[in-house]
Amino acid sequence: MKKIIGLGLVLGFAPSFVFAATKITDLTTFIQFLSETLSDEVVPLLVGVAVAAFIYGIIQYFLNPDNEEKRKAGKSYILWGLIALFVMVSFWGIVSIMQNTFTSGVSSGLKMPKLPE
Repeated sequence: MKKIIGLGLVLGFAPSFVFAATKITDLTTFIQFLSETLSDEVVPLLVGVAVAAFIYGIIQYFLNPDNEEKRKAGKSYILWGLIALFVMVSFWGIVSIMQNTFTSGVSSGLKMPKLPE
């Protein structure tokens, strides 16, 4: 299972590295590429995993009313899914506050993660 997930991640990010091969010329463009990849691809993936874990926990909790062990596992998924979502949203909120405070209207190149249009 881990091999399948790893292969999926590698194949999912392969186009980004292929298309970026022509535009990375120095350290600044490489750092910009990494930040764009994180904000455009990795962060939405992590948010999706956290939401999926939360929903999986809810399903486990309600589908096993008589099995206390599975309900406890469901509670754990719900808790950690919520914690992950809270941390990610809080982090981007702090980044936004700092960006607005220190850049004062100047575009710094940082983009907030958002859903695809």
